[in-house]
Amino acid sequence: MRLKALTLTLIILCSSCATNPEWDGSQKTNFLRACRREAGYEKQDLCTPLAVEIEAKIKQGEPKTCLLFAANDIAMAANPDEQQQARQRFDNC
Repeated sequence: MRLKALTLTLIILCSSCATNPEWDGSQKTNFLRACRREAGYEKQDLCTPLAVEIEAKIKQGEPKTCLLFAANDIAMAANPDEQQQARQRFDNC
């Protein structure tokens, strides 16, 4: 259920991804809110650094949708191996 809610949130966030290559304040706020809610208490500290990385990568021209979904996977990873795989996808967006 949580995954469905986060996926829906990311879809809403990304609805403007194709038309707006920038990372505006509301998108960052929405990402942080969804990330913190879904990551759980023990992994909430991942969300702010991920948001900063997303912003920097978007400024370099990397695709917002890919970054958001990969960042979500990093925050939601159940174990270190899954987190490392998600980090590789994030780094390769």
